[in-house]
Formats: sequence, structure tokens, C-alpha cells
Amino acid sequence: MLDKIDVNKVLISVLIIFTSTIVKAQVEDPALKSNNTFQETAVHEIELDLKTLGRAFEGVGALSAGASSRLLYDYPEPQRTDILDYLFKPNFGASMHHLKVEIGGDVNSTDGSEPSHAITREEFEKPKPEYFFRGYEWWLMKEAKKRNPDIILEGLQWGAPGWIGNGNFFSEDNAEFISAWIRGMKKYHDLDIDYVGIWNERKSDVKYIKMLRKVLDRNGLGPIKIDAGDLWQPQEKWEIAFQMEEDKELQKVVDVINAHTTAFIKFFTPPAAMKLDIPLWDGEAHAYGGDWYAAAEHARFNRAYVYGKITKMISWSLISSYYDYLIVPGSGPMKANTPWSGYYEVQPPIWIMAHTNQFAKPGWRYIDSACKGFGHGPEFMREGFSVTALKSDKTNDYSIIIETMDAKEPQKVRFKVSEELSKSTLHVWRSAFKKQEFEKAGEIDVKNGEFEIFIFPDAMYSLTTTTGQTKGVSSNPVPEKLNFPFPYKTDFEQDGFYKSPRYFSDQHGTFEIVENPKGKGKCLMQKMPVQGIQWRGYNYPQTVIGDLDWKDYIVSIDVMLPDTGSVNLWGRMNSFGSSWDFQGYVFEIEHNGKWQLKERQHHLASGQLKIDLKKWNTLSMTFYNDSIAVGFNKKTLVKIKDNTHKNGVVALGTGWNIALFDNLKIEKITKKY
Repeated sequence: MLDKIDVNKVLISVLIIFTSTIVKAQVEDPALKSNNTFQETAVHEIELDLKTLGRAFEGVGALSAGASSRLLYDYPEPQRTDILDYLFKPNFGASMHHLKVEIGGDVNSTDGSEPSHAITREEFEKPKPEYFFRGYEWWLMKEAKKRNPDIILEGLQWGAPGWIGNGNFFSEDNAEFISAWIRGMKKYHDLDIDYVGIWNERKSDVKYIKMLRKVLDRNGLGPIKIDAGDLWQPQEKWEIAFQMEEDKELQKVVDVINAHTTAFIKFFTPPAAMKLDIPLWDGEAHAYGGDWYAAAEHARFNRAYVYGKITKMISWSLISSYYDYLIVPGSGPMKANTPWSGYYEVQPPIWIMAHTNQFAKPGWRYIDSACKGFGHGPEFMREGFSVTALKSDKTNDYSIIIETMDAKEPQKVRFKVSEELSKSTLHVWRSAFKKQEFEKAGEIDVKNGEFEIFIFPDAMYSLTTTTGQTKGVSSNPVPEKLNFPFPYKTDFEQDGFYKSPRYFSDQHGTFEIVENPKGKGKCLMQKMPVQGIQWRGYNYPQTVIGDLDWKDYIVSIDVMLPDTGSVNLWGRMNSFGSSWDFQGYVFEIEHNGKWQLKERQHHLASGQLKIDLKKWNTLSMTFYNDSIAVGFNKKTLVKIKDNTHKNGVVALGTGWNIALFDNLKIEKITKKY
């Protein structure tokens, strides 16, 4: 592995380095078969020159938003702890350095809606501690902090309650709303939020950013830093940099700027951003899926600093912990969406993230002379390989990260190491596409300030003078994966107040457990009285539960309308997007007794009842083959034939009004209906 050695010695060295990995995974690498391969391989020379120390590495993290972590909260122990360890525990799994979360706004933000700490102005003006325990982002941040006290925490909005600014997002109301959330996280959960963003994938208002800074300061939140940008359209993703270039006051209040999905286009960071002397992040990188192809995309994030001086990568999502039938299924590097079974999957992208996070810490400095790309095209980086090198900010230790996901042939790389860096042996870790996940591959001795390594296509390598890295393995078995329990029923008595009931996923609005106003016990309430400031188009509040494969069943629910408005029950719902894209059947009843049965927006049946919906009443829907019936208080209102939808889940919904639900039952049909 020194320069000027013959091919046979190189082969022996390579075999020594990688023997353990190759044997464990039973991989036969074609590059090891032929001496000619190595004789014809050009040598790429890279120098680790400390005179070229660049920007500070700020970590690799992930984003919990769009209800992507919803079902994780419902997981049983010890599986829930194991999952969190794989995500956050240092030197165990992905070892996340940064956790960015959605500040709930009660509106759909991709795969659902997340509740806010102030659904109404009254809740904002007269806050209760319970409001800051809604949802699960506070819990997730506490669990992350428990495992890694140094993890960076950030909040960002997707939408907001409709009372804010009378529908104006960029208002002082909203700045105060954000300040209240930050103070609540500290007061009730002892969480120090480090950064706050503006509005996800929506153009910012410069006046609002300046106002936000003033409001934060006025509320004693001076240490909170502002992260601006969060845009993804190619023509506008760095717009904030151009605005700051022309606005000195804006420069003073913005601490970091980010753009989304930056890692795959060469020369993507404009000079205006580079000149600002401000941290540049990727605020939402995408590498959807838990397979090896997604892992390869994560590996390519290594190029972000090489070509754009991006010092932090944040992926959406943190984990795929939402139903597969919702949009963008499988967005995270780990999957856990069957809490009733406890089953979860530690997927290849977890270990690709470990290749960076376990080998460098925030504060380490990039060695620019050793951050290079080889063989990449002039615009889209889909050929070749990349190298980054980082030095510890506290010692003379260093790490080198190499990805070869688009290399076509084996490559030989010769490194020249500054004499000021550690003389320690380099420990080598390797992942190979579809073959190996984060395996210790051997050691390299640096002699006379130099060493060589052969790297093979479709792989990722981490070389380091540090120790302590591990491929974590839980001591608890992963349970068998099970389908959603059927039949299913709940009276909500086991769920906590101000919480979403187990296995329900709000798609718009906020459904939470409250006291039963007409008796003892608990019930479910939809609490959002007006349309929110939306991120995606949803017409009305809705929450879903169940298995997409359900076909023939009877679903019933007790409902109450304390005032005017409407309530609805969905069945065989099987497609989600925006409200107008829903596929399924809906039984809707209004406070005045008017009811209708629809297939999406198509009228199937209707009628009028003399009822008092301020008392508890029971709605039901029955599905058997192509027969559909709706009932009220155990009396059938209509029975029709329609075979548009043959399967699907159950959903509860309302108009823009308060509504109550209790005693949900989803039962088998035991005889022909």
C-alpha cells in the first residue's frame, strides 16, 4: 500500500485489508480476479494539506415532518427504544447530528397533519401545559437528546392555524406563535431549540424574517438562530442568497441559509451564496426508500461539499413511520409502521449515514485539498467517485470518506498526508452495494506520509484514525410483521388526553382525546374550527385508520355535534393525495338531519332525518361484494349496488366545526349481506 510497489504486493495488501469483509459477506469482487485490472488502473493522487482547511462540518441529520414519524410514538417497548438507538445513539447506527422537526400547524403537510400548541386564539392567549404535549415531536426531540446531548434541534413550519394573522402567515401573530412554541419546548420539556426556519418550500417575506428576529429577541430568545431558505425549485432555491446580497440588514438577522435537494447538480451553489461567508445547508435532501438504491443516493450526498460547499445534509424523512398507502411511501432510511406488531426494519441507508456520522463530528474542518470529485460530468454528477477528508477540531485525528456509486471500474488512490496529522493506523470500514453493510474491512499503515488504497465501484469507504465505531445490533429480537388487527374496536379509554388515539393518522385538522361531555370516560374530538393556512390542498378535517386490503366489513361510530356543522364516515378509502383526490365512499350527515352517500364527489343517495345530533347517535356503513348500506342508530337508511371501490381503509371526518366520536367498531361480516 506504499507507492512504488509491484502489482502482486498490491493484491496481497488489498486482500489483507478486505478479507474479513469479503469472507463475512461471501462477496467475490471481480476486481480481485485479474492482475491486468490493476496494471491498467490510473493512480489518483490526493493531498491532505492542512493549509487548505475549509468550512466546518456541521453534521448529517434528518427531518421529522409531514406526519412521517406518527406511528413511531405508538410502538411498544423494547422495540421503540431499539429504533431510537439506531437513529440517534452515537457510534451505534445512523448517529444523527441534527434533528429538524415540524412545528405543528393542524394542516396537511404530506402524509398527514401535525397538531399545534394553539389551535385557536383562545388557546394561544390562555395556554395550558397540556397544549405543549400534543403530537410527538417534543417526545422525539427528548429521546434524541437523551441519546446525544449534543444533537442540534431545529423547528420549521409547513402551515399554521387559521386564526394567525387572519390567514396571513407572514404576520406578527405567527412570529409570536413560533416564540411560544420555543418557550414551551424549554419550559415543559427542557429542550433548547437551536434554529428556527421560516416556511417550508414557500417564498419568504424579507420583512417577516426581520420581524421574526425582533420578536424572538423581545421574548428573550436571542440565542435562537434563523435558518432561511428551504426552497426546492431550481430557479428559486437560492433566492434568499440574492436577497441577502442586496440587503445588509437581512444579512445581520439570518444565521444560515439552506436549499433543498442540492446534492446531484454540479456547481449548484451560486457565487452570491458563497460570498456571504455563512453556513450553507441542504435543508431537505431526498433519497426515498429503504433499499440499496436509496442507500446509493445517500452515499452521493458526499459530493455536496465537494461541489457546493454544503456543510450539513438533512434528509426527509427521519423514518418511514406512516401507512404505506399514504403518499410518498418509504421516504426514510428506516421503516417502522406496524406498531401493533412491533416489527421494524433497519435498512441500508442507516449504515450509509453511519459512514459519515460515526467518523466526524460537527466542528471538524474539511481539508479542501482532499475534497475532490473524479470523472463527474459537467452538470449532472452520475459518473465517477468522490472523496472528502475532515480533521478534528480538537486533536490531530482525521477521517476520509469515499463513495464510488457511479464509478465504472476499480480505482487506485494515493494519499499524501500532512506530517501534522495523526500517525496512527487508519481503520477501514466499507459498505458494498447489495453485498455488505458497514463492515470493518481492515487497517492501513501510513508510511513516509503516504498510503494507497484500491476502491471498487458501488461502494462506500470510511478511513479514520479514531476508534469507537460500531455496527450496532439490538439484543432484542424483532417481532414478526403482522397486518393491522381485524376486527378492530376502540372506546378511546386507553388513550391519553390531548393525544391522538393509537393507530389513527390525522390527514387534516386535529383529532384528540377529550372528556366525554355527555357521560363518563373519554371520546375523540376534532378541534380545528376554521381552515388553516395550508401547505397542501385539503378541504376538510379527516383522520384515517386501518388496512388497505380490507374488503367486506361493517364500520360503526358514535357521533355528536355540539353545535352546527357536519360529520362523516368513510369506508373502502384507497387513495390519498389532496381532498379532491380521495377514492372511496363517504356517509355524511349535517346538524339539521340532512344526509347523503357519495362515491368521492358523486352522489349515490340522500335523505332527511328528524334527529338531535347534540346527543350521541350511531352511524354505520356495511360493505359486502358490490353491496353498500348506510345506517343510523341501527336502522338501514339505504342499500345500493356499486363496485367502484372494492377495498380500503376507514376514515372519520368533519366540516369546519367541532365534532365528537366514540366507540369505533370495524367488524367482520359473518354471513352474506
